[in-house]
Amino acid sequence: MRLNIILFLVLISGCATSKKQVETTNTFATASNTVLVDYIHFQIAYNPEKRLADYVTYELSAEKLKTKKAKRTNKFMADPLLIEKKLPYVTPAEYTKSGYDRGHLAPSADFAWDQEVNDTTFVMSNMVPQTPNLNRDAWRRLEDKVRQWACGEGKITVITGPVFTSQDSRLKSGLIVPQKFFKIIIDETPPKKSLTFLYDQSDKGDVLLKRMVPVENVETMTGIAFNKNYPELKNNRSRVPASINTWKEADCD
Repeated sequence: MRLNIILFLVLISGCATSKKQVETTNTFATASNTVLVDYIHFQIAYNPEKRLADYVTYELSAEKLKTKKAKRTNKFMADPLLIEKKLPYVTPAEYTKSGYDRGHLAPSADFAWDQEVNDTTFVMSNMVPQTPNLNRDAWRRLEDKVRQWACGEGKITVITGPVFTSQDSRLKSGLIVPQKFFKIIIDETPPKKSLTFLYDQSDKGDVLLKRMVPVENVETMTGIAFNKNYPELKNNRSRVPASINTWKEADCD
């Protein structure tokens, strides 16, 4: 996966824990300087100023999805790597009685193949404030569909994050509440292809087909040129795919 190569080159000279690393750089696909938090099986492009991820990316394969070893623990925690580096971080309590869920960017269910990795997805740097209707309904449906595509195609790359605007509200703690979220899916098996979705905080139910957009819409709104690190995205710029029927679906259960 090209992302791991990029991260290795960037982080090899930085400080590291035994398995996980965090470093500041502006060479990655970000709108500004960001902190790259590498949890090996998923990577967080973290924005210290906003205390939220610009996005999270990882590879999802049918092989791993067929393995069911982990149980969801719901043990949300402040990111230990950010604490170690004395960087701004979010605590689980900031969401308490806010009316918003702690919404995963890299979903717990995508990492059911290993308990330790699954537990790690509950770091707060992997969370964004989402309404219950979005997190538990519309967004969950999208995540389910992504897993079906991974099982059908064999291997995909997933990039997920919030869209920040000047109109965003805030929690009592000052944490930004984004009004939109994107998910980019890249099929890593020939013929390579991609899909991009842009969801609203108010979404509920099955809105999948209504939320397909050209990837450049997300790049313009976020200021992040994802196509620099993912050349496959250039093929889908300036157009919405006519159909998702070309994507193979399967269940890995």
